[in-house]
Amino acid sequence: MVWAWAVHKEGALLTRLEEAYQYCAQVTRHYENFQVVSRFVPRALRPHFCALYAYCRGVDDLGDEWQGDRLQALAEWERQLRLCFTGQPDALVFVALQDTIRRFDLPEEPFLRLIEANRRDQTVHRYHTWEELRDYCRCSADPVGRLVLALFGYRDEERQRLSDDICTALQLVNFLQDVGRDLEMGRIYLPLSDLAQFGTSVEELLHDYRRGRMNPRLRRCIAFECERAEALFRSGARLERMVPFRLSLQLRLYRLGGQAVLQALRRQGYDPFLRRPTVGPAAKAWLACRALFTIAPRR
Repeated sequence: MVWAWAVHKEGALLTRLEEAYQYCAQVTRHYENFQVVSRFVPRALRPHFCALYAYCRGVDDLGDEWQGDRLQALAEWERQLRLCFTGQPDALVFVALQDTIRRFDLPEEPFLRLIEANRRDQTVHRYHTWEELRDYCRCSADPVGRLVLALFGYRDEERQRLSDDICTALQLVNFLQDVGRDLEMGRIYLPLSDLAQFGTSVEELLHDYRRGRMNPRLRRCIAFECERAEALFRSGARLERMVPFRLSLQLRLYRLGGQAVLQALRRQGYDPFLRRPTVGPAAKAWLACRALFTIAPRR
C-alpha cells in the first residue's frame, strides 16, 4: 500500500500534526479481526493508538506488498523512525508517531523489532520448530502490545509477559487464517516439526493447497496450532484484570476477536483452504457486547 509514503496533498507538504493524526486515523480502517481503536479506548489516547497502528500497518505492508526493493523500502522506513528520535521526519505517519513517542517517552527498540520481523520475511520462509517461530513473534507481534501498555504507563515485566502471550496468540491466528496467502508468497508459518509430528510435510501442504482442501493429517496439525493459540489466549487473559477498566475492555475485545476466528476455523473442519475464517460485522458487535458485560474483576 503506497499510502505509507504519502507526504504531499495537492502539492503542499503536510506537516501539521492534526493532519498527520487524521491520516493515521484513516489507516486504522484497514481490515482487521477486531476494531483497532474502539470506543473502549479513552478519547485522549485514540490518536496515539492510531499513530502506533499506522506505523505497524505500514511496516507490514512494506514487507508483504511493496512492489519494489522491500529491503530498501524497510531501510527508508527505519530512517524515518530514527528521525523521530533524532530529528524531524517528513512522512505523515512519522510526524504523528514522533509526537506520540515524545508524549509517552516510548523506547525505540520495539519499533525496530517490527522492522526486523519484516526483514526476516524477505529471507526466512520456513521455521523448523515452535521455538524458532516464537522468536519471530517476539519481533512481529509482541512489541505492539508492549507499546500499547506503555501508553497507559505500564512497563513492568509481568504485564509485558502476559501481553506477549496475547500478541503471539493473535499472530498465530493470523497465520492460520492466511495459510494459503502465505503459500502464494512462498512462506510457511506452520513449524516443520509440527507437520512431521502429524505425519505430513511441506509437499503435502502444497498439494492440498493446489487442490483446495486438506487431508486429515494436515487438519490435525491445524487443530494442534489452534489449541496452541487458545492456550496463549488463556494465559494472557489475566492481563485484563491488571489494567484500567477501559484498557481491559479493549484487550478483551482483541482476545475475543482472535478466539472467534479460531472458532470459525473449527466450524469449517480446520480447513483454511475452504474459505478464509473471519469475523463478520454482526459477530463483531456481539463481541463488543461480550467484552463490555462479561469483564472479569480486576486484581
